[in-house]
Amino acid sequence: MADIPKKDAKVNDTSQISPAPNEDAGDACALCNLSAKRTFEPIEIMPGGSMTIVREDPTSAIVRFKAGSLEPAHHHTFGHDLIVNYGRKCVWNLTKNATYELGPGDFLYTPAGDIHRVQYLTDTEFFIKWDGHWNLFLDEDINQASAAIHASNDIA
Repeated sequence: MADIPKKDAKVNDTSQISPAPNEDAGDACALCNLSAKRTFEPIEIMPGGSMTIVREDPTSAIVRFKAGSLEPAHHHTFGHDLIVNYGRKCVWNLTKNATYELGPGDFLYTPAGDIHRVQYLTDTEFFIKWDGHWNLFLDEDINQASAAIHASNDIA
């Protein structure tokens, strides 16, 4: 009869497959790490906003807005996907008559041509991707956007 090996009291090697994160390795959020080492340029037509292009055609960027900033109603010739890294924002899709409050990890797709307005409730950063080169067509100015938000009493 063969001897059955005794169970070893040592920690099994498989427990090392997924070790605890190394604090020196930086943030575990890949998008956060991507934005940490980039230079952000102001978005001149939208005070409080800045962005850095990550890739061209299809284009992706990381965008930041300060709390209280507004994006007046505008549209693009492309649809775009975005995911919020941090912060809170309220998006009014005026074409669809829909309102979305977005926070960390939230995703939103806006189809090409949809007119939308955005208010930033806290300092916010998001990753955005679209086909083609960045473009933006304003459908109202900042004063009209502010008046419309206050008149609607739909501030999140």
